[in-house]
Amino acid sequence: MKKHHHDHLSKLHPMGSFGVVSGITQQVRVTRLENRLNPAVPFPHKHSFYHLLIITNGKGWHEIDFKRHEVKSGAFFFMRPSQVHSWSMSKSTTGIVIEFESLSMYSGEELLVLTEAVRPSLDYCHFKAKDKSDFLALAASMLHEYEEQKKEFETILRMDLAKLILLFSRNVKETPVNLSKVSKFREDFHELIEKNFRHHHNVEFYATQVGLSTKSLTAKVNRIIGKNVREMIQDRCILESKRLLAYSDMSVGEIALFLGYEDPNYFTRFFKLKTKTNPGKFRQKVRSVC
Repeated sequence: MKKHHHDHLSKLHPMGSFGVVSGITQQVRVTRLENRLNPAVPFPHKHSFYHLLIITNGKGWHEIDFKRHEVKSGAFFFMRPSQVHSWSMSKSTTGIVIEFESLSMYSGEELLVLTEAVRPSLDYCHFKAKDKSDFLALAASMLHEYEEQKKEFETILRMDLAKLILLFSRNVKETPVNLSKVSKFREDFHELIEKNFRHHHNVEFYATQVGLSTKSLTAKVNRIIGKNVREMIQDRCILESKRLLAYSDMSVGEIALFLGYEDPNYFTRFFKLKTKTNPGKFRQKVRSVC
């Protein structure tokens, strides 16, 4: 197995790292998967941008944050910034890759709807037969617009991207989109944990940051996100520790300190409690299949 490097894993690779910045547009980029099967940046890696992958034909697997999914026609993968991924696909695999930096190209009610649609939930779905053809046709139309570069193609891409995101969201969860402050709170709270999980593991810190009592924050998060605050913090720490164990050369002690645990033994017990295995065995198992 190749040596793993923490510096490589910790880097958020921009679109330019993959040779897909054409200079045409700084908002949405659409390319053919067959030209990206062997990426310029070695796997595993993570991006600073959203990465949408639509499979039109082929087979193999695509792994996102330790969840391995089957690659087949009609499969759709939605990767958010900072997620670690890798894939292995047959040479005959075809598809469409759609990438964008952020949702800042949208505003108003449109932005609210799309922010809700890209919230952390599912990374993968396989479209039902009745929806598959429409979805693939939309993706193919976006690819055509990007390659032809006719007048106002950027505006068309922006509009089609919004439709594609909403179709994905509707396919994975048939519930009405909430356009109230609920959507913003969900997004903001995930971002708050993302920025602070390494250094702050207690609920009190997050309650202070949002101006609520711990009891009120717990109730609000349970109601809106459907999760326990402490578990959200712990799950984020576990995910990062898995990434580092699998893809870096850091020792268990170094990982513990990196994640804000001064006692490596406590971290080991915590990791085993959450994953049913110790860090060393997890590293050995995940690397044995790399």
